[in-house]
Amino acid sequence: MLIPYFGQWPEWINLFVESCKWNPGVRWRIYTDCGEPENRADNIDYVHLSFDDYKALVRERLGIAFDPPDAYKLCDLRPCLAHIHERDVVDFRFFGYGDIDVIYGNIGNFYTDDVLSRFDVLSTHPERLAGHFAVLRNTSSFRRAYERIPNYQTLLKQPHYVGLDEVNFSAVFSPHGFRRAVNYLNPRRRRLLFVERFSAVLSPRGWHDGTMNYPQQWFWRRGRVTNENDGERDFLYLHFMRWKSERWIADPPAPGEGAWLRLERLVRVDWRNVADKGFCISPEGFTEIDRSALLSSSLLTK
Repeated sequence: MLIPYFGQWPEWINLFVESCKWNPGVRWRIYTDCGEPENRADNIDYVHLSFDDYKALVRERLGIAFDPPDAYKLCDLRPCLAHIHERDVVDFRFFGYGDIDVIYGNIGNFYTDDVLSRFDVLSTHPERLAGHFAVLRNTSSFRRAYERIPNYQTLLKQPHYVGLDEVNFSAVFSPHGFRRAVNYLNPRRRRLLFVERFSAVLSPRGWHDGTMNYPQQWFWRRGRVTNENDGERDFLYLHFMRWKSERWIADPPAPGEGAWLRLERLVRVDWRNVADKGFCISPEGFTEIDRSALLSSSLLTK
């Protein structure tokens, strides 16, 4: 998993690291100027460099003018990351990219050896590659699949984020997209696993029961992500973008959107104790798990 991140770690970074730690079969490499979080995980490597140095690396590897004013533009680079960092993925069967405003469950329970043997491109949405978590087979064709995006150089030269990682890159793999690209990448058959994992709270697509009644309390404990409504059902991860940011809030906002913006303190749990006790994620931020909620979610017995 390749993640460039520059600026300042979010308050929950030690909890993000903890959720990665419980997925020993996955490795993360984070390119950053933030230093290293207090919580350490053997499966996370940090490459320390400045934002300017990272942009220079991109210019060198892609041969384009790339000098955005802010780091959010790096989201557009996701389709190119395995090519930019080709030496870092050389020993891996798959590469991926994602966000850090997530808490992971047990990734291996969803992306098993059998699944990985049958599919080349895996997404957590049915209609597009999810920018917050996507996995691709590590071949030259997939590392350079971004080159099949029309005018990708022009899009990357734009100073601000244009959605290249989801809108444009997804079209490369879509049955309704660029047929030449699909045939090039998968000459025998399209081996795509695009499945809605219901990982994002308050998504306008609705919940898995057909309603807009999203769970308000989510729980992480010993590598599992569950919630207050779905009993023993495990989730691949929780993406809490719409609680923590104004960037994607609808107009008018849906109930609960931007809930974290009013909180003076977002994290009210000690990361040093969560390996056993776990934690709750809700519109109130990161807190200890109420025992009655834990019982209702079945986590107490797992």
